[in-house]
Amino acid sequence: MNTSAVGPFRRLAAYAIDWYLATMLCGAPLMLINSMRTGLAAMDSSIPPGRAGWLWGGISILCGLFYYWLIPLLWNGQTPGKRLLHLRIVCRETQQPAGAAALALRQIVGMILLEGAICFPSQLLRELIARAAGEDVANIVRIAMVAVTILSVMLGLYTPNRRMLHDRISGTMEICEKTT
Repeated sequence: MNTSAVGPFRRLAAYAIDWYLATMLCGAPLMLINSMRTGLAAMDSSIPPGRAGWLWGGISILCGLFYYWLIPLLWNGQTPGKRLLHLRIVCRETQQPAGAAALALRQIVGMILLEGAICFPSQLLRELIARAAGEDVANIVRIAMVAVTILSVMLGLYTPNRRMLHDRISGTMEICEKTT
């Protein structure tokens, strides 16, 4: 199997597939509990009020961690979107699939916490932050996430190795696998 650098459009397409699937997975517990709570068959993925919101918000964030961290760990550096488009997250030094710690840094710290402007588990986290610390704090966190996301996208587009911030902090990179 040959490997090559990943172009930004292929990487974006894989991210779009993963964003959709992760959003559906994270939203499912919230839609279920909100449907049971209200008796309506509405597509409501908001965190429910009260203490139940903390529980169900936490469960939904855990679903996001399952998707963004555990699936690539079990699938040797691939999410469903990356698998479909023949991409793989690898250790930059060894070119081997990234391990648990590198994936945790990349996916959880990098993507969900720092670059969380466009990630559904991050939105849920900001909603819980707003409950705990207020909207002003949540807005500061939101603005910081947007700024970091823009910086990361610029690194991915305009640096020679196309490594985004989450790749840089974890020592990983994405490769395109071509079957021969």
